[in-house]
Amino acid sequence: MSALALLGAFGTLLVAGYGLLTLLVRQKIGLSLTEQIAFSWLLGTGAVSLLLWIFGLFVHGMLLPGLVSIVCLSLGFVGWRRTVPLPLRRTPNSFEIFLGIIIVIEIAILFYLSFVHTLGWDGLLNWEIKARYAFANGGVLPATYFSDSGRAFSHPEYPLAIPFTELWLYLWLGEANQFCAKTIFPIFYVVGTFLLVALGKRLTGRTWIGLLMAAFLFFVPQITVEVGSAIGGYADFPLSVFYLATIGCLFCAGEPKSDAFFRLYAAFLALLPWVKRDGVILWAVAAACGVFVILRTKRSPLFFLEFLPGLLIICGWHFYLSSMHALQPADFLPVNLETFGSHLYRIPPLLSAFLAEFYNHPTWSLFWFVVAIDLAYLLHRMGDPRVLVLLVALIVPIFLYLLIYVFSSWPSYLDHVGLSISRLLMHVAPVGFLVTTLAVSCRSEKNSARVREGGAVTCVTAGSERTPVVELA
Repeated sequence: MSALALLGAFGTLLVAGYGLLTLLVRQKIGLSLTEQIAFSWLLGTGAVSLLLWIFGLFVHGMLLPGLVSIVCLSLGFVGWRRTVPLPLRRTPNSFEIFLGIIIVIEIAILFYLSFVHTLGWDGLLNWEIKARYAFANGGVLPATYFSDSGRAFSHPEYPLAIPFTELWLYLWLGEANQFCAKTIFPIFYVVGTFLLVALGKRLTGRTWIGLLMAAFLFFVPQITVEVGSAIGGYADFPLSVFYLATIGCLFCAGEPKSDAFFRLYAAFLALLPWVKRDGVILWAVAAACGVFVILRTKRSPLFFLEFLPGLLIICGWHFYLSSMHALQPADFLPVNLETFGSHLYRIPPLLSAFLAEFYNHPTWSLFWFVVAIDLAYLLHRMGDPRVLVLLVALIVPIFLYLLIYVFSSWPSYLDHVGLSISRLLMHVAPVGFLVTTLAVSCRSEKNSARVREGGAVTCVTAGSERTPVVELA
């Protein structure tokens, strides 16, 4: 019964996400099966968690999952009627098949590691605890939870995308089962690999490059085995996958006749602050990049309305916390010019701590070294607005994350950095893989074989063949 319940929970998530995907794409572009699965999962988890929160303001008990299920099935019906076109099938070569097999093995290993490890500190006491409290209270977090000083350690102010996705599983299972809740996080890893394969194909026109980047993802310890990785139940890796989808779609939206990608970008952008509080910073950076793309591509001013959903989520959540009299987070001092000016002395030590993290090989291996080389290689292409967007999306959040520690209220702010900086850098790490993908593509363009294959490939035309990982995943 548990397996059937899990199947129902995951099925409704994917069905709801696919329905939203068809509404956003409007049959304007073809998406590979990997893209459709990845986008459906992200949209589904975001939509269901939001629906549980919004409907929970008015109803609770059995009526709550019933209403959400009706919406999910309705969206699924819309998806069935509209469908997203699939690109033409292409027979993969032997190297692509080999890389696909490697990725499948890596995914299997990650699922195994997730099942044999318990949830980490944040995964248990910041995220799962909210799902458990809500499940015990008819699907709604108790109002007293937000103002109870005894539960301040669990950060009641954190948003609910991850805990309410876990709650959705609990509602289907009929019990709060942490083992089943852990399945969510390796699925996000699968989605991340699917996105790297698909976006790599769209950025370069070559399937093997996307497969290679997806295979290398496994060899970054912070993503696979370290504290806060994809196996620990933390929200950081899911946030990085949402950010990857946001920036990847925005990159493709920089081309002509790519409004469907811009709508997808806007949808994922809106969900960033709903996944984790740090997502507000990523939202601000990605939104600024979106404004730049709108202006550079001379799109209609109506496209600025695409930023409203994210603003509504940010403002709505803050209003909700205020109405619940939620405790204010104690990790940071008030953000104002006076505090910033009195703590400027922290910036040099913070820079040193950040640089040391980039050289932390047990945590990152050679990842940041490779990304730094690729960044230097791409400097000559800064005139391309899409390349500029990609570089800004990678670099600016790192500097903003550095600045937030200026406002740390910890007695030793460097201890604060040491405990969290690796997880913050993980938010942008998948975008670093896109930078590497683009750099590899630039090198490939100098090869005469590239010319024989038909020249440059755009994000829109790159969808003309299905990636081989579709057959293997």
